[in-house]
This record gives sequence, structure tokens and C-alpha cells, in this order.
Amino acid sequence: MTGPKDNPDIEEYSGPSGGYGSLKSVAKVLFGENVPDGIATLGHQNQPDGFMCVSCAWAKPAEPSPFEFCENGAKATAWEITRKRVDQEFFATHTLAELSNWLDYDLEEAGRLTMPMRWDPQTDRYRPVAWDAAFAEIGRELQALQSDPDQTIFYASGRASLEASYMFQLLARLYGTNNLPDSSNMCHESTSVALKESIGVAVGTVTLQDFETTNLILYLGHNVATTAPRMLHQFQGIKKRGAAIISINPLRERGLERFTNPQSPEQMLTGGETLISDTILQVSVGGDISD
Repeated sequence: MTGPKDNPDIEEYSGPSGGYGSLKSVAKVLFGENVPDGIATLGHQNQPDGFMCVSCAWAKPAEPSPFEFCENGAKATAWEITRKRVDQEFFATHTLAELSNWLDYDLEEAGRLTMPMRWDPQTDRYRPVAWDAAFAEIGRELQALQSDPDQTIFYASGRASLEASYMFQLLARLYGTNNLPDSSNMCHESTSVALKESIGVAVGTVTLQDFETTNLILYLGHNVATTAPRMLHQFQGIKKRGAAIISINPLRERGLERFTNPQSPEQMLTGGETLISDTILQVSVGGDISD
């Protein structure tokens, strides 16, 4: 296995978030997945006539930039369109017991599946199943439950594209059920329930348009440059208007401090950067627990 080291070397970095480091990282992953021409695909990401990013739920803006994606989104797309493939020989070589000890990184780097698979308990290996046989078996199971469609669950990955998810939910509804959980739904279910009980709504109370008019943002417990880098563009616009940003986070993340927009020729050529937070309050983890 050639995945990340257990004790990686961490080098000191004093520059801003974004900039040439982001461009270098995107180029590295495109070539690493053998899709150097993937930049053409990325040109359609989050565009009105393109496809939604599978990395996060940040919405398509009304007026997108020519490259409306972040470093994380580019990596997610590269992993989806990779030319690396997991074939029959791979599973003939590796047992499930062996693969269960691999790092997630190594499993991802092995490549994409190209055929249906079924686990064989006798050999502890996945065996290929012909597409016709797989669809026929799925069809038999669905027909057996057709008298009570709600016994079925059409489960999908949260990494699936918006377009694929739309087609999948049409299939489920034609079959007769709306049991359509996905991994993202399950991840956020606890948040949506708790938020509704606490403040009366199950989702955020602001919209993208609020970023254009607000005079103050309180940013709590969220690492923007890691989990939603495209939001840094909105933050940059907020700072240009003269509005204030106060960040409250145990981690003093670089993206909360300074940002160089890789899509800004001016900043890239001059080495300019935008100061994001006016104030960063580093609270102590667990500091609100009484003795």
C-alpha cells in the first residue's frame, strides 16, 4: 500500500489560504488520477448549464465565475472521473479480510468499480456478476415486494450527482414509494432535528443573498477553507464592502485569517490577499462545561 504515512511531515506555512498552493494541488490530483484534461470538465462544474459539485451543498450562484469550484470540489470531481479501474483481477488477488485493513485513501486510489460484484463467503472474495444477471435479480426482488412498495428503501450515496439522484428518485416514485434516504440525509438528520427543536427551523435561516447586504457576520465553529472554500469568495466580497466578520473557533485556521483568490488575476500577479476576520476568538474546547 502506498497511502499517507502514519506520521506525515508537517511543514510550517505562513502564507494565505488559496493562491498558487490551491492551483498546484488541483493540478497534482488531476494528473494523479490520469485526467489532465479534467480541467475541461471542471469548467462545467456549478455552471447554469453544467452539473452540481458532489463535494458540498454550496449553491450555484446567480452569476458564476468562469471556474466556479474550489480545491476540494476539483479533487472530488477528479476522483469521480479517474481513469483508474478496479477489475476482476484485483478482487481475485485481495480478500475482504485483507481489504478491510486498508486505509480509505488506498481503497479510493485503487480505482472505480466497473461491474456488479457479489461477496463469496467461501473464498472471502468479491466475484463479478454480469449486468443482465444483476438487473434480473434486482427486478425479481422488487417484483416480490410490489404489493407493499414501502418495504423497500432506495438508498443512494450522498456523493451521487444531483442529476443522477433526480433520476433515481423518479424510479423510486414510479415503483410506489418515497423511501429515499441517502448518506447525506443520515449525516444531517440529527442536526435538522435538533435545530428545529431549538430555533423552530430545520435548516439555515439565511440565504446567499444575505451575504450581499449584511454588515456583520458571526462565524462559529466552522473551518471555511477546509469544508466550504467557495464561501471565501463571498467573504472576500463582504470585506470589500467594509462589513465585519467575527470568527469564533478553537482553531485559528488560515482561511479565517487571509485569503488569496486563485481566480483573481490581480491578487495572483501581485501576491495580494484579503484579510477575512476582523477578530478571531479562540474558545477552549469544553470550556463551557461547569465544574
